Amino acid sequence: MDRINLIALFSIIFALVVALGLLVLRYHLKRLHINEERFQISTKGSGAAIWDTLVPSGMYYVSDRWYELMGYTRVEVDGRQDVWELLVHPDDLAEVRRRRREHLEGRTPYFNTEYRMRKKDGDYIWFSVRGKATPAADGRHLRFAGSMIDITEKKLYELRLQMSYDELKASEENYRHLIDAVNDGIWEMDYKKQVLHPSPRLIDMLGCRDQPDFDMIRLFQRIHPDDRRKLKLAALRHIKQKTDYFQVEYRLRQESGRYNWYLGRGKALFNEQGEVYRLAGSNTDIHKMKKVQEELHFLAYYDSLSGLPNRLYMLEDLDRFFRDPAGQAAIFFIDMDNFKFINDTLGHKSGDKLIRQVSQKLTTLLPLKGRLYRLAGDEFVYFIRNVESKEAVLSIADNLIRAFKQPLQINSSNIYATVSIGVACYPEDGEDTEELLKNADVAMYRSKKAGKGVYTIFDRTMHSALAERMNIDKHLRNALDQNEFLLQYQPQMNVQTGRIIGFEALLRWHNPELGRVSPLLFIPVAEDSRTIISIGEWAMTTACAFMRGIHERGYRECRISVNISVIQMVQEDFVSMVLDILNHTELAPQYLELEITESIFMESYEPIIDKLETLRSLGVRIALDDFGTGYSSLSYLKQLPISTLKIDKGFIDNLPEEDKNRSLTEAMIEIGHKMGLEVVAEGVESNQQLMYLREHGCDLIQGYFLSKPVDEDEVEGLLVRY
Repeated sequence: MDRINLIALFSIIFALVVALGLLVLRYHLKRLHINEERFQISTKGSGAAIWDTLVPSGMYYVSDRWYELMGYTRVEVDGRQDVWELLVHPDDLAEVRRRRREHLEGRTPYFNTEYRMRKKDGDYIWFSVRGKATPAADGRHLRFAGSMIDITEKKLYELRLQMSYDELKASEENYRHLIDAVNDGIWEMDYKKQVLHPSPRLIDMLGCRDQPDFDMIRLFQRIHPDDRRKLKLAALRHIKQKTDYFQVEYRLRQESGRYNWYLGRGKALFNEQGEVYRLAGSNTDIHKMKKVQEELHFLAYYDSLSGLPNRLYMLEDLDRFFRDPAGQAAIFFIDMDNFKFINDTLGHKSGDKLIRQVSQKLTTLLPLKGRLYRLAGDEFVYFIRNVESKEAVLSIADNLIRAFKQPLQINSSNIYATVSIGVACYPEDGEDTEELLKNADVAMYRSKKAGKGVYTIFDRTMHSALAERMNIDKHLRNALDQNEFLLQYQPQMNVQTGRIIGFEALLRWHNPELGRVSPLLFIPVAEDSRTIISIGEWAMTTACAFMRGIHERGYRECRISVNISVIQMVQEDFVSMVLDILNHTELAPQYLELEITESIFMESYEPIIDKLETLRSLGVRIALDDFGTGYSSLSYLKQLPISTLKIDKGFIDNLPEEDKNRSLTEAMIEIGHKMGLEVVAEGVESNQQLMYLREHGCDLIQGYFLSKPVDEDEVEGLLVRY
C-alpha cells in the first residue's frame, strides 16, 4: 500500500476514533449533566447546603442553599475558614474543631456534629453537619466535603421536650419531696383492680414499714368497725354524686393495736365514659386534735372535780326530753348540808375530797336509769325518766337520806355530811326545764328550813315561802348600813343568890317595809348569803360595848353572852376579831361568853375546837347552847373547850310534872357539874320550875319568869330589882 493510502486510512481511523471519542464524551457529559441535575434536585429537595474545602488552603465552597438560610451574599462571606468559624456559636466552636480534628486524623470515619451559626439578622440556626475527607496518594488530605441540614425546628422541639421532661422531673421530685415532707399519708388506688399505692409516710403512720404487700383489704381491716360504714358511704356518695371530694373522720388501728384518729380526704378520677378508674387522697393524723376536742368537750360538759355531767349537759339533756316528753319523770335537787362550813373549816382540799366522795356515793345509790349532774359547789341534780309511780320517787329520796346519815371519812375525820333534797315531778310540777328545776329547788329549800337532812316533795304552796325568803335576802343586804338592827338583852339569874349575873344579847331586825322579822327567818338567810359575818361582828361589838357601860355603872361582875354562827367561826380571823373587839371596848375576856350550838361540835372539826381553845385559854367563856337536842356522846363532850351547858327550853317546859323531862333534866345537870361546867336552864316560865331547878342544883336560869328580852335602856331597872 502506498504512502498516500496509508495516510488516508490513518486519517479515516483517527476520524473514527475522534468521532467515537466525541460520542463517548458526549455520552458521559450528558450522564454527568443528568447526575448533576439529580444532585441539584436532591440537594434542593433535602434542603441541605453543600460545602467543600480545600484542606491545604482552608478555602470553603458553600452552595447557594446556605446563603439562602443565613441571609448573606457571597460577597459578604468569603470562603476562608477563619471567617467561617467567626459565624459558629462560641459555645459550639471548640466541639466543632475537636470533631474536625478527630476525623482528619483518621480517628472517625465521618465528620458528624451539630452546631449553631449566626445569621445576618443575629439569630442562630442549628445545623446538622456531616462530611468526609478525601486523602491523596501520600496520605495527605486534599479535600474535605459534606452537607449541612437546618435542624433548628428539630432542636427547638428537642429543647421544648427537654424542658418538659425537666419540668416533669422537677414536678415529680417536688411531688416526692412534698410527700416525704408533709405529715399526711398519701395514697392512690386502682379502683377496678383495688390495688393500693400508699406513700412511705402513710406506711410509717400505720407502723407497717416491714409489710411491703400492704394492700386495700388489709387497710380496710385496720379501720375501726364502727367507722367502716361511714367511710364507705362517704366515698360512694362522692362517686355517685360526683362531688368535688369526700371527707370523713375515722380511726385506724396501729401496729401496736391502738386506734388513732385520721381525717381522710379523697377524690375519684373518671374516664370519658364517666366510670371511676382511680381514687387518690390523703390521711391527716388528727389524733391529738381529737384528744383536745374530747378534753374541751369534757371541760364544757363535765365537772372536772367529780367527773359528773355539769349544768350545761343537764340543760341540754332536759331540753331534749321536753322537746318530745314521754311518760313521767322526776328531778331531785340535792344540796349538801353545812358544806360551806366544812369547806372553810377543813380547807378547800378536804372540801374537794368530800365532793368526790359524795359524788361517788350518790352515783352508787341512785338508779342507773337516771342521770346525776353536779351543778356547782355542793349542789347536785338527779333526773330520772319513765318513773313508775310517785312511791318509787319517794323510795329513792328516802334511801338517799338514810344513807347520808352515816359519816364519811376525810383525812381520818368523821364528817356528817347530810343532804337536803327537793323533788319535783313531771308533768304535775312543771312542763319545761326551767319550771321543773325551779320547783325542785324550792322544795329543797323547804327541806333546809325543816332542819336539813330530809327530803320534800314540791307543792304549789311553797312558792310563797320562796318569795318571802328572796324578799328577806334583798332587804337584808343593806340592813346593817341602814341601822336596822338592834340588840335586846335577856337576863340570867343565879338560882341560889337570886342575883342577875349576866345577859344574853339577842339580835333583832326591824325593816321599814317588812316590819319586825323573826330571827328564825332572817338568820338562815344571812348565813347563806354570808352577811352574817358583818352582822355578827356588829352584834359582838355592840354587846361588848354595852357590857362595858354596865361595868362603869357599878355592876362589875356582869357578863354578856353572844350567839356565834358557824359561818363566823370558820373565818380565819375569827380569834383576832374577838380579841380586837375586846381590846377596842376595853372589856376583860372573862366577861364575854360565846354561845355555840351543839350541831357545830358534832362535825368534829379540829380547827374550830382549836380556835375555841385559844379563846378559852385567854379567859373567854364558851357556852354550849341547846344542850340535849343534838347527838354528841358524853365521851366526846369531855373534850370540848366549854365552860357552860345551856339546857334547851324543851326539857324545862313540862317541869316538874313530867317524869321523863325531870329525869333527863336532872341527868344533864349532874353531867354538867361532874364535868366542872356551869349549867344554865333556858325558857324558865314559872316559880315551880325555878324551885325544881334550885332543888337539883342548877346554877343559872333565864326565861320569861325572870324577864323577856328588853331594850338597853331597861336593863338597869332589872339590875336594880334583882
